[in-house]
Amino acid sequence: MNLLCPIDRTLMINGLRLHLLDWGGGGRPPLLLLHGFTGHAHAWDTLSIALQPHFHVYALDQRGHGDSDAADVYNAVAAFDDLGGVVDQLGLAPLVMVGLSMGGRNAMYFASKRPEAVRKLVIVDIGPEISARAAQPAAGPPEPETWESIEQAAQHLHRANPNPGIHYYRWVVSHSLKQRGDGELVWKWHPSVKERRSQADVDWWEVLRAITPPTLVLRGEQSPILDRDVAERMAKELPRGRFVEIPRAVHTLHEDNPDAVLAALKEFLGF
Repeated sequence: MNLLCPIDRTLMINGLRLHLLDWGGGGRPPLLLLHGFTGHAHAWDTLSIALQPHFHVYALDQRGHGDSDAADVYNAVAAFDDLGGVVDQLGLAPLVMVGLSMGGRNAMYFASKRPEAVRKLVIVDIGPEISARAAQPAAGPPEPETWESIEQAAQHLHRANPNPGIHYYRWVVSHSLKQRGDGELVWKWHPSVKERRSQADVDWWEVLRAITPPTLVLRGEQSPILDRDVAERMAKELPRGRFVEIPRAVHTLHEDNPDAVLAALKEFLGF
């Protein structure tokens, strides 16, 4: 355990090399963080630092993201095998799972199939139904295929959502880019995550009803992904659900309003 930074760990799961950050925590309850689409494990760093005194925190680069291998298929069913491998190889069950967006759906599916392995579940700004607003074109200039600098990418993200602040974006983008063989800067996720992304044949409301561990649904007050009525219905249909709306937040809630997210997690997880 390194008290100053996470330990990089690599696991082989069904032929895929999956990278995760191990923030340490001795005998504390295990907690696994699952990022959203095109995200990565380092996007959770600031929350991991806040949670580490209370949990043994892990943040996973899911298949095709960060420093994990690309794959032939990307959906919640495929992710189930990845998560099962991580949980079993590291001996994490029962654990707390926190999943944002794509990671939230992957966590939902896992918890519905292996409820005994999940102590508590936190679903962040995603649900069985995606808001119609998610299909609206993004405001501002289109995203370039390559970046000239960390600063250019950080300013682009900041224009889309200023809540986290430009200083945060400069830091997180420094973990989000890689240099290609031709020297160009590109996002770290593999292009296949968009090319091979698929929707598994899943009834997400049925999945939700099968989740028996205590579950917290977090929604951003300005979310274009999860409508408020859907989030409220989720809390009612979950066997042991509750709902908290995070003010001054869009989609990446732990970045937009970290204090409110941490307060909600403290109440729900009891630390």
